[in-house]
Amino acid sequence: MRSVHVVLVAGILLAGCSPADPGDGHPAAHAAAAVPDRPLDLCQLMPLADVAGVLQANGADTVTEQKAGPGGMCSYLHVPRPGDYRAKLLIDFTRMPSAGQAQAALAMQRRDFADRGTAVTAIPGLGDEAFVAETEGNEGLKLRVGPYVGQINLGIEGRPPASLRPAVQALGRQVVGRLR
Repeated sequence: MRSVHVVLVAGILLAGCSPADPGDGHPAAHAAAAVPDRPLDLCQLMPLADVAGVLQANGADTVTEQKAGPGGMCSYLHVPRPGDYRAKLLIDFTRMPSAGQAQAALAMQRRDFADRGTAVTAIPGLGDEAFVAETEGNEGLKLRVGPYVGQINLGIEGRPPASLRPAVQALGRQVVGRLR
């Protein structure tokens, strides 16, 4: 019986497969499969001090708190008083399997905005492609850098979204520089 197991395992390995499929419930297989596709840690990539400096340099208030979210996304807030969120910023990027899939994902986002009647403005020279859109009081930048597709959304109480565009684009340039 032992020789049958050795032959089966050797045959599986020679075929280029692993005996444990990541989807079959084996925790070790999940851990090994997750390492190459580990999500970005945007809070580490874009530390609070760097983000606050970019916002202040571009006339867009500041942020004083940073919170990691699911999948590596990062939220930044300015809370001058408990429960009073003056500034809200979200940075979220995902690494797609290929640049082509990232391009398709960004095209789908652009179509979604168009379907909702939201105008988008192309931002040439930022990453491989980028556009901004105003939604729900926020200035949102959607962009692609190679296989990465992501967003930077900024809202500041009492500020029109378009006034936040320089800060959002400056953050976009910083993210692009760090992803390349």
